[in-house]
Amino acid sequence: MPEARAPACPSVRRAPPNRQANLKGSPVDLSTLLAHHLGARGDEPALESGARTWSYADLDRVTRDRAAHLRSLYPQAVRVALVGEHTAEALVWALAVMRAGLVYTPLNPGLPPERMREALRVAGPDLVLCCTSEAPREQDIGRPVVVAAELAAAASPAVGGESPASWPVRETAYSVFTSGSSGLPKLVNVGHRGIEALCRAQTRLFGIEPGDRVLQFSSLAFDASVAEVLVTLYAGGTLIVPEWDGGSWVNTVGTYLAEHGCDVITVPPSVYARLNDEARKTIGTVVFAGEALTEVEFRTAARFSRVLNAYGPTEGTVCFSVAEPSRFTTSVGRPIDGYEARVHDRAAHTYAASGRGELVIVGEGVALGYEGVEQGDGPFTTVDGSSAYHTGDEVELRDGEVFYVGRIDDQVKRLGHRIVLTDLEGRLSALLGSRVAVLTHDGCLVLAHTATGRPEPELKAWLREVLPTWEVPDVLLTVSDIPVTHTGKADKDALRALIGHDGVGEPVADEEAGQDVVSALVEEVLGTPIAPDMSFFNAGGDSFGLVQLQVKLARIYGEEDVRKAFDLLNYDFTVEGFVAAVSESPQAAPSPVPSVFRAISTELAVELPATLAALRREAVGDPRAVTVTGAGGFIGGHVLDRLLGTGRPLTVVTTSNPRRIVERHCARFGRRPADLADVRFLAYADLEAPAGGADGWGAVVHCGFHVNHVLPLERQVNDSIATTRALVRAAAARGAHRFVFVSAASVGRDFVPLTEESLEAVGDPYSQSKFVAESYVEALDSDSCRVDLVRTGLVYGHADGDRAFLDDDVFANLLRISKQQGVMPRLTGLVPVCHVADVADSLLAAALGQASERRSLLLQRTYDIEELHAELGDVRLVDPQEWLTTVTAAGTADTRVLAALRLWLDEPGWTGPVRATCRPIIRELTKTLEI
Repeated sequence: MPEARAPACPSVRRAPPNRQANLKGSPVDLSTLLAHHLGARGDEPALESGARTWSYADLDRVTRDRAAHLRSLYPQAVRVALVGEHTAEALVWALAVMRAGLVYTPLNPGLPPERMREALRVAGPDLVLCCTSEAPREQDIGRPVVVAAELAAAASPAVGGESPASWPVRETAYSVFTSGSSGLPKLVNVGHRGIEALCRAQTRLFGIEPGDRVLQFSSLAFDASVAEVLVTLYAGGTLIVPEWDGGSWVNTVGTYLAEHGCDVITVPPSVYARLNDEARKTIGTVVFAGEALTEVEFRTAARFSRVLNAYGPTEGTVCFSVAEPSRFTTSVGRPIDGYEARVHDRAAHTYAASGRGELVIVGEGVALGYEGVEQGDGPFTTVDGSSAYHTGDEVELRDGEVFYVGRIDDQVKRLGHRIVLTDLEGRLSALLGSRVAVLTHDGCLVLAHTATGRPEPELKAWLREVLPTWEVPDVLLTVSDIPVTHTGKADKDALRALIGHDGVGEPVADEEAGQDVVSALVEEVLGTPIAPDMSFFNAGGDSFGLVQLQVKLARIYGEEDVRKAFDLLNYDFTVEGFVAAVSESPQAAPSPVPSVFRAISTELAVELPATLAALRREAVGDPRAVTVTGAGGFIGGHVLDRLLGTGRPLTVVTTSNPRRIVERHCARFGRRPADLADVRFLAYADLEAPAGGADGWGAVVHCGFHVNHVLPLERQVNDSIATTRALVRAAAARGAHRFVFVSAASVGRDFVPLTEESLEAVGDPYSQSKFVAESYVEALDSDSCRVDLVRTGLVYGHADGDRAFLDDDVFANLLRISKQQGVMPRLTGLVPVCHVADVADSLLAAALGQASERRSLLLQRTYDIEELHAELGDVRLVDPQEWLTTVTAAGTADTRVLAALRLWLDEPGWTGPVRATCRPIIRELTKTLEI
């Protein structure tokens, strides 16, 4: 099909006025849309910042008057460049500019003067409106500047309130510079046609209702802010702009969220990663946008909030598609109203509705084009007579759903901004006066240069002054010359080989240089630098991040050397420890068991019994009450569901957002929110509060334990062991008469006392942590509180609603990967399993006083390798190391799962067959896994 040629994109044209009263016909212009929705809600809150709240009527009046003032002072104006950031005043002026029918063009006040001057040259505004405390100097930016505060002071309401509600508009509604575009900035002109469709679609998909609080996070210069503002006002919500002191905006937002929360927030994944759990748990719906969503952020967010993944280039009207995944996927969803997706095959020059290729977005929301750039063979075109844009993103389109693959060119995104590497190379070459090459390596932006006369600290400081934050390189690589290929182009593969070496290809010789390399990778993963002797986990890292770091280090030092180093470090990590471990004479890190045992032995033997004796109360409240932990998990969810409707008072102690637990439980078990209306939810922080007379807990079923086989034992002490300790203290203070703890069969078949030797004998850190937690729970055992320990094998029996819990299950992943690759590791021991229905029965029997044994081992079946082989069918049995090599080379398995499997395969497995049930547990599991 021949590609139709679109007409040249005009600078800014007048569009015919659209003054429909009901807004339900053809799309209305932006000025009319704002006038209608601001004028429709009276005293309902529209904007909140600090102690001040603007009602819809307030915002209607002030934006109407300011719009009239702008039109009276600048009657011939077409475009207004607004310089402002993260303040309610800047947002109000932005609305006034839109309402005045002027072309709204926001600029980041943090741009270097040269970049600001260039942006203003491209935009050619009639007015530069500054909403910052310090206005840019006219001599620096080459344009006259109007200070918004002075303009606001001079503005006065029209006599008799006669300011027009809306004004005639131009064809362009707003213009935004392509996010982080390098070289000559490209200014995207966006029309009116897609704005109402955007508002309607996001209101519905995000679930925004009148009164909902929506945090305005994005920079005004980023097109996401347009959606945040307009969609919220369209839906009748309240825009929240936290008071900003000019420091870290992310820290300001995190502090605000922890104290006040919000219903909806749109953020890039890298920003969400910098929020703490206190902030995350207060968010109702988190919409990820601006960067590819990673599994780490998805899983973290899903604990607390409803999670959406939105996609859209600036060259559209903010948003093209939205996904609401129940588990992690690369899907960015289906096109919103008014859009269609096509994949372009460059060789065949076709636009298909399915398949793999470059994503082309088609519909009324496609932008008008770039300011001053003729349309033709560029990204803007038409398809089947409709406006279209070639995104440059490679996707797979299946049944109307878009799955993101990656970029097809040399553009990358950082902090939500797009960078064209070749353009950035040209500008940096001019700035440095030497040849440069810009490339990416393991997620870092690298500048290779020949400016050898400039010290690196000085050069880095200078680059921060002249470049936007998202363009500043992470790594500077000084070389005597830029290597080239036989075609004369920069050989970026050769440059990547030099990264981590001293500039001429020789390995890093000294420990300090090695620490610099490793520290840079740690900072990339954590988002913050750490001291060489600080633990990765103490700095806020988790096991997912540790495996990500392991993969990055393997690309520099080699996979085998890194694996051995991690083994020596007992899967804890410090920069100096790793550098020493990969040196010529590494020293094995000492076992953590002695230090952990020393730290807890006195507490368990002396301090905890005394504390519990002082806290212990006689049973109070309803003796039928049951308290459950881990209700958002696999086993705990089944226990809670069994208890619903029994008439027993129920309490759930959780680290997650209670609203999210209710939503997920209803989805898993077909319940209604009303079924959980009487359940009381407590955070672990609430356990420190004094218990009231009616707060008796009755029986406690403790299922909430963080399953993390890679997390070192000493970090487990500060994780699940710490929450178990807090729960035990609270159970004593609230007069619990029974306490049931779900432990693990991997601790061992014999219930022996905790000693340093018995702890060392347990295999992996997770099982060791269960053993330690058992001892904390046993401290409660007394005449007034019976303690039951139930050690279970691997628990399965997952229904459709439970599928997501298998994503992290080590053994389930072993089966899935083995079937995919056609090879299975020859396990040396047996695999012990049991069914969740029987586990829930056993736990509730113990909690309700119907169990005879206080220490029980719950195993229903064991499977040997031949039985597993028969279940999987056509797979080849191989040595475990060969299996690991095969699946690692395939590159399809999650590296975090492989890290856990490496540990799991080293364990000997269960000894002694068990067949206490005829349930085909593994067959049910393989059906659930669809293998």
